[in-house]
Amino acid sequence: MANGNSRLPRILLNMAVDVVNNRECEVLISQYADRVSDSGAIPVLMPSIEKKELIESLLDIADGVILIGGKDYDPRLFGEKPHPETNLSRKRPHFDFAFATAALRRDVPILGICAGCQLLNIITGGNLIQHLDNTPEHRFTTHGATVTDSGFFSRALGLAPGSVLTVNSFHHQAIDADRLGTGVRITGRAFDGTVEAIELPGPRMVLGVQFHPERMDDIGPGFFSLLREEARSRR
Repeated sequence: MANGNSRLPRILLNMAVDVVNNRECEVLISQYADRVSDSGAIPVLMPSIEKKELIESLLDIADGVILIGGKDYDPRLFGEKPHPETNLSRKRPHFDFAFATAALRRDVPILGICAGCQLLNIITGGNLIQHLDNTPEHRFTTHGATVTDSGFFSRALGLAPGSVLTVNSFHHQAIDADRLGTGVRITGRAFDGTVEAIELPGPRMVLGVQFHPERMDDIGPGFFSLLREEARSRR
């Protein structure tokens, strides 16, 4: 990590892999980078490189990490066969697993969004529900959620445990609350019990949210501002 506290924090973001004109491309929805820059930090894009030493070198310059949303992660990462509804990316899941695992070893704050939240549970030994029975209630919609415990989730929202809020929803998979990763605790749930926020213990921010704060003008900025504050304080 670079020295000096006067510069803006650098937030490293992984990227989605998509096929455009029969070519595999690295892409990032601009809202992620926009939210990071609006918060007063610098977005640094992380391509899906294969070499672990290059991942470590990029993490050397990072003050914080965002694990973005995207396609489903290969369930073989947590010991299961793919569900018929699973939508896999060919290249990204294994890179993201290596990237997130390396980031977790560093003393940098992490924000996982949607699939990035699920990835935090996977890399700590947890499992996912591969396809929700009530998927229509969680895909391309909004619904209610509750802050269930104090932590970085409640801090980002400025809400106390027991408070309710409305979140967007674009997923058909979810964290399996009965098979959480080591140390993972739930700090937010949808009204139907679906996990909406998880955290890891300790003073460092390692927060995952199932919804997409980058698409929310009301509560969204608070998550990126908190990440920037934590990144600055831990330099």
